[in-house]
Amino acid sequence: MIKTILFPALVLGLAAGGAPDAQPSDQAATTSDDAAAVSDEAPLDESMPPVDPGTPEELLQSWAHGLETRDWDAARLAWGNAGEDSGMSAEEFADAYSKYKTIKITAGEGRTEGAAGSLYYETQVVMEGELENGDAYRLEGPVVLRRVNDVPGSSTEQRKWHIATSDLRAVPVDKTSESAP
Repeated sequence: MIKTILFPALVLGLAAGGAPDAQPSDQAATTSDDAAAVSDEAPLDESMPPVDPGTPEELLQSWAHGLETRDWDAARLAWGNAGEDSGMSAEEFADAYSKYKTIKITAGEGRTEGAAGSLYYETQVVMEGELENGDAYRLEGPVVLRRVNDVPGSSTEQRKWHIATSDLRAVPVDKTSESAP
């Protein structure tokens, strides 16, 4: 059974254009060496400051809320390295998403797996709404979150959940369901 997490959308009315099949450049891969020299076998360093990594669902909700409310800086911060792992500057990130008049994010139930000193959480995400030009759009694909385990040498930033990769791709919009009452 798939559990769906639905994030409420905030609908804003602005006027401008955008291509219906365009998608955000949200497909950056993690480029940092977060877990370099970090091992599952490494003992816990009790001198490390405690970190509340939150939950993957909380991070996804924060990212979705940022996008839905057009708070591009908050949405970008969900990516690792204070947004740098999105592969875009703050201005490029805002430009990539500003073509969306409305954004509604829905995430399916994710699964967590561990590997090489890190935890990964993958879920299927749907991003849909209306473009600035009035056309409907729909993007679907996996979003992968990551955090480094609490091991010696890991930073506070690395031990928090962050988006590692996103592969949202445009899919055809069913126009018949839009006109149904």
